[in-house]
Amino acid sequence: MSKRDPKELILDAALAAFVEHGFDRATTAHIQGRAGISNGALFHHFASKDAIAESLYLRGLTSYQQGLLRTLEQRRGPKAARAAVQAAVHHHLAWVESNRDLAWFMYERGRPDWQAAHGNAVRALNRTTARQVHDWMTPLVEAGVIRDLPLTVLAALINGPAHFIARRWLSGLNSARPTSFSDMLADAAWAAVAPHKPKAPTPPARMSPAARLEAAVLAAARGLRPDSAAGDWTILQLTMNAPSAASHRAADGVSVSAARLDCEDRIALIELALLDDAGNAAIRGSAVCAHRANQSEHQSVGDRA
Repeated sequence: MSKRDPKELILDAALAAFVEHGFDRATTAHIQGRAGISNGALFHHFASKDAIAESLYLRGLTSYQQGLLRTLEQRRGPKAARAAVQAAVHHHLAWVESNRDLAWFMYERGRPDWQAAHGNAVRALNRTTARQVHDWMTPLVEAGVIRDLPLTVLAALINGPAHFIARRWLSGLNSARPTSFSDMLADAAWAAVAPHKPKAPTPPARMSPAARLEAAVLAAARGLRPDSAAGDWTILQLTMNAPSAASHRAADGVSVSAARLDCEDRIALIELALLDDAGNAAIRGSAVCAHRANQSEHQSVGDRA
């Protein structure tokens, strides 16, 4: 028999049996035969198949978390924050890729409804890892480099998408290696945990004096005929007194001083002014509008007005 630790032999044999037969159909006899040990020796170390599975899960979790902590420890400080997040994503995908069978088993047996006898050991390991990740994260939060998030949320944002990719690869739905997605997922993870700078509000678009005049003229024309729609009127003529450049710059509003219909309510004659910021008329003028149904009949009205 091999000089290796019998427990490790049993765990290796169990993993192979679980992958070949599925966890539910694999038996202790399968494991015993692969490990090359007696039935008594197997039960000397593990009381049941479930106990073997629980120990195997703990072994995988220890390997994964130790690798993650080494990754973060090598990238401490605000300047290395983004590189650390990227490395954490890559570590997850690379670990799954390098430990395919064990990763498959852990995803299968890591369901919330699985109550492990080694639960205390798993919880203790998770607490230790959480403290170390928190120690790594605290200076980054204080420096404003990453968002102040609960550790569970941080882990979900960084490695949640990587879990999705890993599961699809392990189930055969993706043939591409998990690490081929590292860069894309790392960029997404950083975008999720980095502070978001609020965008400066976009100032409302300021209409030019000419646009304000045209809008006011058309609104006045529609007001004279409430049955008309927004596109029913066309400006035939719009004349303003010769304004100075300063007057144009000062224009801050439009006032319609008079408006009336002519030619059997088919023509609107409007008097108006551009106002300065004090409400005074800076530029005065007049406009002639035609109702759309009568535009061809009255194209020359503007010239005659």
